[in-house]
Amino acid sequence: MRSDTRGIDVRAGEADSVADVVVFGSGAAGLAAAVTAAAAGCTVQLFEKAGTVGGTTAKSGGVYWIPGNHLMDERGIDDPEDRAIRYMARVSAPDRYRPDDALLGLTKWEHDLISGYYGLASEAVEFLGGIGALRSTIEMALRFPDYHMGLPEQGGVYGRALCPADDEGRPTGGADLVAQLTAAARRLGVRVATRQAFTDLLVDGGRVVGAVVRDLENARDREVRARLGVVLAVGGFTHDPRRREQHLPARVWGGCAAPANTGDALGALDSLGIPLHNMECAWWDQVAIEHTHQGSTETRAGMWVAPGDSSLIVDLAGHRVGNEKLFYSDRAKIHLGEGAPELLVLLFDSRTEQLFSTEQFAYPLALPGESTSHLVSGDSWEQLCAGLDSRLHSLRSVTGGARLRSDFRSNLAATIARFNDLAAAGVDADHGRGVEPIERFFTGEPRAGGGPNPVMAPLHEAGPYHAVLIGLGTLDTKGGPRTTTTGQVLDENSDPVPGLYAVGNCAASPSNDGYWAAGATIGPALAFGYGAGRHLTTQRPIGTYAHEQGVTS
Repeated sequence: MRSDTRGIDVRAGEADSVADVVVFGSGAAGLAAAVTAAAAGCTVQLFEKAGTVGGTTAKSGGVYWIPGNHLMDERGIDDPEDRAIRYMARVSAPDRYRPDDALLGLTKWEHDLISGYYGLASEAVEFLGGIGALRSTIEMALRFPDYHMGLPEQGGVYGRALCPADDEGRPTGGADLVAQLTAAARRLGVRVATRQAFTDLLVDGGRVVGAVVRDLENARDREVRARLGVVLAVGGFTHDPRRREQHLPARVWGGCAAPANTGDALGALDSLGIPLHNMECAWWDQVAIEHTHQGSTETRAGMWVAPGDSSLIVDLAGHRVGNEKLFYSDRAKIHLGEGAPELLVLLFDSRTEQLFSTEQFAYPLALPGESTSHLVSGDSWEQLCAGLDSRLHSLRSVTGGARLRSDFRSNLAATIARFNDLAAAGVDADHGRGVEPIERFFTGEPRAGGGPNPVMAPLHEAGPYHAVLIGLGTLDTKGGPRTTTTGQVLDENSDPVPGLYAVGNCAASPSNDGYWAAGATIGPALAFGYGAGRHLTTQRPIGTYAHEQGVTS
């Protein structure tokens, strides 16, 4: 840390509570850290800003990507370390990847975290399972492809994308992952408090010894001391408009991160002179823009895939812009770069609405009973185009006056005719739709009446037709301080800051702007949260405040 910054100096006798470990954030990362430390006998206090625990993890599908996991071993699935690391390296830094280099073209920090992740991730899941904190199943993973199966480094391996399981071993989701970890935390004595926000760090002689917590119910700040360390697991800054504009490379309309993810850790880290890394990176996605400008930038989900088979995405000139089934983070990069479009249009027919609206990956189709106000509909393409033009006019204060190009309708007619011909032939000669295994997985089983390509079907000759205005969103951002595999925050000299840990999306991800596979967010959250919890148990306590100061614990 810079010698001229000290955070908030400790004032003896003024702490309100004390624990061995203080954790902020109750998603997968924070809960894994809390449970691991508590299982080793540490006293742990966990604070959550929202009214309920779980953060973005609770909204997720609950998948965690664990290469070389023990469930693969039990089934005889080979996933050698060297190959998995090379896959992660190539996806994380495709422009720098060098297979003949000792660090594979990565920086030492990137290589340390990626190579350390391989063993730590499997160890974390096995540990959490062993103490009854998280049941895992591989059944879905055996058919869930990684996002870049075509790379030779991937090796055709299935089985890395684990998910939580219920008492009978059936796959569940993010809410159950949080429920299992929270139950284990409470069983191990972790004190969990909601509506409590991280505000600042307490520093003594260059060591972080606690934090300032704001009780959101009564707007009161209080100090909490940590004998061993403070773990920041408060998520990214998706819902902080100032930081989005400052750091991200294009307009981000919002995202499906929990609404409490407003970059709360960044101010305290910056005041201590701790460098931030990968602040321009995110787990990219696309969202319906009409879900993001009326009071909240949070969306129910992200557009994991353009839903259905009879659907396509066009620009405001009516031209198709890419492979609509490309996995979400890479597909969303169409919005990045000079001259990139802020707005695109998702188009689909009644077939897609009827057959796919209840699927797991249907967003932004409306679920039964959900509002359809973000949809534009018309009984013909002419009516739909007129409705789109009217909708854009009504949104001009939000979009900066974006409108359909004057030749949109004629261009769209040619685009749809071309799309229908390609769908009937079963080969997308323009954008390669349907080539990657993940495209078929996200689309689901082929529906009756489709074409030879299971992710592509001609649009009906008769309406109604529907459209949604879409733009860039995030699952969350992935920038923050660089850390070790044990979650220790690194200062400007790449030395660990004593007593300070950061895990999950408030820490810099070594994946940069890459995305290894489904669960490449929760997997590292569990692994590095576990690594932080384990490392904390090796630290020498700083004082015994409860006895020396008369503080209640």
